[in-house]
Amino acid sequence: MMTDAGTQPTATTQRSRTERLERYLLQVIATGAVMFSIIGAWAAITRAIYILTSPTVRVDGMTSAADRADLVAEFGSVSDAASVTANVTVSGLPTGARWWLVAADALPVLTGFGVAAVIIVFIVSVLKGRPFGTMTLWGLVAYAALALIGDWGHGVLTAIAHSEVASYLGGSAASGVSTDDVFFLSLDISMTPLVWAIALAVIAAAFEIGRRMQRDTEGLV
Repeated sequence: MMTDAGTQPTATTQRSRTERLERYLLQVIATGAVMFSIIGAWAAITRAIYILTSPTVRVDGMTSAADRADLVAEFGSVSDAASVTANVTVSGLPTGARWWLVAADALPVLTGFGVAAVIIVFIVSVLKGRPFGTMTLWGLVAYAALALIGDWGHGVLTAIAHSEVASYLGGSAASGVSTDDVFFLSLDISMTPLVWAIALAVIAAAFEIGRRMQRDTEGLV
Protein backbone atom coordinates (compact mmCIF):
# COMPACT_ATOMS: atom_id res chain seq x y z
CA MET A 1 0.00 0.00 0.00
CA MET A 2 2.82 2.38 0.78
CA THR A 3 4.36 1.64 -2.62
CA ASP A 4 1.11 2.44 -4.39
CA ALA A 5 0.68 5.63 -2.41
CA GLY A 6 4.21 6.65 -3.23
CA THR A 7 3.81 5.79 -6.91
CA GLN A 8 0.48 7.56 -7.50
CA PRO A 9 1.76 11.15 -7.04
CA THR A 10 4.70 10.36 -9.32
CA ALA A 11 2.41 9.03 -12.05
CA THR A 12 0.12 12.03 -11.64
CA THR A 13 3.04 14.42 -11.86
CA GLN A 14 4.36 12.67 -14.96
CA ARG A 15 0.95 12.83 -16.62
CA SER A 16 0.69 16.52 -15.76
CA ARG A 17 4.08 17.20 -17.31
CA THR A 18 3.11 15.28 -20.45
CA GLU A 19 -0.12 17.26 -20.76
CA ARG A 20 1.75 20.55 -20.39
CA LEU A 21 4.24 19.46 -23.05
CA GLU A 22 1.43 18.47 -25.40
CA ARG A 23 -0.29 21.81 -24.87
CA TYR A 24 2.96 23.64 -25.52
CA LEU A 25 3.55 21.72 -28.76
CA LEU A 26 0.01 22.43 -29.92
CA GLN A 27 0.47 26.12 -29.22
CA VAL A 28 3.77 26.08 -31.16
CA ILE A 29 2.03 24.43 -34.13
CA ALA A 30 -0.78 27.00 -34.06
CA THR A 31 1.73 29.86 -33.89
CA GLY A 32 3.73 28.33 -36.74
CA ALA A 33 0.61 28.04 -38.91
CA VAL A 34 -0.17 31.72 -38.35
CA MET A 35 3.42 32.80 -39.02
CA PHE A 36 3.68 30.81 -42.25
CA SER A 37 0.39 32.31 -43.42
CA ILE A 38 1.66 35.83 -42.71
CA ILE A 39 4.94 35.14 -44.51
CA GLY A 40 3.03 33.70 -47.47
CA ALA A 41 0.76 36.74 -47.59
CA TRP A 42 3.73 39.11 -47.47
CA ALA A 43 5.43 37.24 -50.32
CA ALA A 44 2.23 37.22 -52.38
CA ILE A 45 1.66 40.96 -51.86
CA THR A 46 5.26 41.72 -52.81
CA ARG A 47 4.91 39.56 -55.92
CA ALA A 48 1.58 41.21 -56.82
CA ILE A 49 3.06 44.70 -56.55
CA TYR A 50 5.93 43.63 -58.81
CA ILE A 51 3.61 42.08 -61.39
CA LEU A 52 1.21 45.03 -61.48
CA THR A 53 3.77 47.84 -61.50
CA SER A 54 6.97 46.56 -63.10
CA PRO A 55 7.59 47.50 -66.77
CA THR A 56 8.88 43.98 -67.35
CA VAL A 57 7.44 40.85 -65.77
CA ARG A 58 9.17 37.51 -65.47
CA VAL A 59 6.80 34.63 -66.15
CA ASP A 60 8.13 31.23 -65.11
CA GLY A 61 7.03 27.81 -66.32
CA MET A 62 5.52 28.73 -69.67
CA THR A 63 4.89 25.43 -71.45
CA SER A 64 6.99 25.42 -74.59
CA ALA A 65 6.58 23.34 -77.72
CA ALA A 66 9.83 24.40 -79.32
CA ASP A 67 12.04 21.65 -80.75
CA ARG A 68 15.62 21.51 -79.52
CA ALA A 69 17.68 20.28 -82.41
CA ASP A 70 20.78 21.54 -80.63
CA LEU A 71 20.26 18.98 -77.90
CA VAL A 72 19.70 16.19 -80.40
CA ALA A 73 23.03 16.94 -82.01
CA GLU A 74 24.88 16.51 -78.73
CA PHE A 75 23.79 12.91 -78.11
CA GLY A 76 23.87 10.16 -80.68
CA SER A 77 21.24 8.12 -78.83
CA VAL A 78 18.71 10.99 -78.77
CA SER A 79 16.51 11.17 -81.85
CA ASP A 80 14.25 14.02 -80.73
CA ALA A 81 14.15 16.70 -78.05
CA ALA A 82 11.87 19.55 -77.05
CA SER A 83 11.75 22.24 -74.39
CA VAL A 84 9.24 21.52 -71.66
CA THR A 85 9.04 24.95 -70.03
CA ALA A 86 10.46 28.38 -70.60
CA ASN A 87 10.96 31.35 -68.28
CA VAL A 88 10.28 34.55 -70.16
CA THR A 89 10.63 38.21 -69.21
CA VAL A 90 7.88 40.19 -70.91
CA SER A 91 7.71 43.94 -71.37
CA GLY A 92 4.51 45.92 -71.71
CA LEU A 93 2.29 43.08 -70.47
CA PRO A 94 -1.42 44.09 -70.49
CA THR A 95 -3.21 44.66 -67.21
CA GLY A 96 -5.58 41.74 -67.74
CA ALA A 97 -2.74 39.23 -68.06
CA ARG A 98 -1.04 40.73 -65.02
CA TRP A 99 -4.16 40.22 -62.90
CA TRP A 100 -4.42 36.60 -63.99
CA LEU A 101 -0.86 36.08 -62.82
CA VAL A 102 -1.67 37.75 -59.51
CA ALA A 103 -4.74 35.55 -59.07
CA ALA A 104 -2.71 32.40 -59.76
CA ASP A 105 -0.18 33.42 -57.09
CA ALA A 106 -2.82 34.57 -54.59
CA LEU A 107 -5.02 31.47 -54.56
CA PRO A 108 -2.52 29.18 -52.77
CA VAL A 109 -1.98 31.91 -50.18
CA LEU A 110 -5.72 32.27 -49.56
CA THR A 111 -6.14 28.52 -49.22
CA GLY A 112 -3.13 28.57 -46.90
CA PHE A 113 -5.00 30.98 -44.64
CA GLY A 114 -7.94 28.60 -44.67
CA VAL A 115 -5.73 25.64 -43.78
CA ALA A 116 -4.16 27.63 -40.94
CA ALA A 117 -7.63 28.48 -39.62
CA VAL A 118 -8.60 24.79 -39.73
CA ILE A 119 -5.45 23.82 -37.85
CA ILE A 120 -6.18 26.42 -35.17
CA VAL A 121 -9.75 25.11 -34.83
CA PHE A 122 -8.39 21.59 -34.35
CA ILE A 123 -5.94 22.73 -31.72
CA VAL A 124 -8.49 24.81 -29.82
CA SER A 125 -10.86 21.84 -29.80
CA VAL A 126 -8.15 19.57 -28.42
CA LEU A 127 -7.10 22.09 -25.77
CA LYS A 128 -10.73 22.37 -24.65
CA GLY A 129 -10.92 18.61 -24.34
CA ARG A 130 -13.46 18.26 -27.15
CA PRO A 131 -11.53 16.82 -30.10
CA PHE A 132 -14.71 15.36 -31.61
CA GLY A 133 -16.69 18.60 -31.68
CA THR A 134 -18.78 19.85 -34.57
CA MET A 135 -16.11 22.42 -35.49
CA THR A 136 -13.57 19.64 -35.91
CA LEU A 137 -15.87 17.81 -38.31
CA TRP A 138 -16.50 20.89 -40.41
CA GLY A 139 -12.79 21.71 -40.22
CA LEU A 140 -11.91 18.40 -41.85
CA VAL A 141 -14.47 18.99 -44.57
CA ALA A 142 -13.09 22.48 -45.15
CA TYR A 143 -9.54 21.12 -45.25
CA ALA A 144 -10.52 18.60 -47.92
CA ALA A 145 -12.19 21.32 -50.00
CA LEU A 146 -9.21 23.65 -49.62
CA ALA A 147 -6.83 20.91 -50.76
CA LEU A 148 -8.77 20.58 -54.02
CA ILE A 149 -9.32 24.29 -54.55
CA GLY A 150 -5.74 25.22 -53.79
CA ASP A 151 -4.15 22.71 -56.14
CA TRP A 152 -6.63 22.48 -59.00
CA GLY A 153 -7.61 26.14 -58.88
CA HIS A 154 -3.98 27.20 -59.00
CA GLY A 155 -3.42 25.00 -62.04
CA VAL A 156 -6.42 26.45 -63.85
CA LEU A 157 -5.53 30.07 -63.09
CA THR A 158 -1.90 29.51 -64.08
CA ALA A 159 -2.97 27.97 -67.38
CA ILE A 160 -5.25 30.95 -68.11
CA ALA A 161 -2.53 33.45 -67.15
CA HIS A 162 0.06 31.74 -69.36
CA SER A 163 -2.46 31.65 -72.21
CA GLU A 164 -2.98 35.40 -71.86
CA VAL A 165 0.77 35.98 -71.87
CA ALA A 166 1.19 33.77 -74.94
CA SER A 167 -1.57 35.65 -76.77
CA TYR A 168 0.16 38.94 -76.02
CA LEU A 169 3.49 37.59 -77.22
CA GLY A 170 1.84 36.58 -80.48
CA GLY A 171 1.47 40.25 -81.36
CA SER A 172 5.22 40.77 -81.22
CA ALA A 173 6.26 37.57 -82.98
CA ALA A 174 8.48 37.73 -86.04
CA SER A 175 6.93 37.33 -89.46
CA GLY A 176 5.99 33.75 -90.18
CA VAL A 177 6.23 32.71 -86.51
CA SER A 178 3.09 31.63 -84.68
CA THR A 179 2.75 31.67 -80.92
CA ASP A 180 1.29 28.16 -81.12
CA ASP A 181 4.61 26.97 -82.54
CA VAL A 182 6.38 28.03 -79.36
CA PHE A 183 3.87 28.00 -76.50
CA PHE A 184 0.77 25.93 -75.92
CA LEU A 185 -1.86 25.67 -73.22
CA SER A 186 -1.05 23.08 -70.58
CA LEU A 187 -3.31 22.25 -67.65
CA ASP A 188 -1.65 19.99 -65.11
CA ILE A 189 -4.20 18.40 -62.78
CA SER A 190 -2.90 16.05 -60.11
CA MET A 191 -5.08 13.36 -58.56
CA THR A 192 -3.16 13.54 -55.27
CA PRO A 193 -5.39 16.29 -53.75
CA LEU A 194 -8.46 14.20 -54.62
CA VAL A 195 -6.98 11.21 -52.81
CA TRP A 196 -6.24 13.40 -49.79
CA ALA A 197 -9.77 14.80 -49.90
CA ILE A 198 -11.26 11.29 -49.89
CA ALA A 199 -8.97 10.28 -47.01
CA LEU A 200 -10.02 13.36 -45.04
CA ALA A 201 -13.67 12.58 -45.73
CA VAL A 202 -13.14 9.14 -44.20
CA ILE A 203 -11.42 10.73 -41.19
CA ALA A 204 -14.29 13.21 -40.88
CA ALA A 205 -16.75 10.31 -40.80
CA ALA A 206 -14.66 8.66 -38.06
CA PHE A 207 -14.64 11.92 -36.10
CA GLU A 208 -18.41 12.16 -36.43
CA ILE A 209 -18.76 8.67 -34.98
CA GLY A 210 -16.40 9.67 -32.17
CA ARG A 211 -18.41 12.82 -31.53
CA ARG A 212 -21.61 10.83 -31.19
CA MET A 213 -19.94 8.34 -28.86
CA GLN A 214 -18.61 11.23 -26.75
CA ARG A 215 -22.08 12.79 -26.57
CA ASP A 216 -23.69 9.48 -25.63
CA THR A 217 -21.03 8.92 -22.96
CA GLU A 218 -21.60 12.38 -21.50
CA GLY A 219 -25.32 11.67 -21.41
CA LEU A 220 -24.73 8.57 -19.32
CA VAL A 221 -22.60 10.37 -16.74
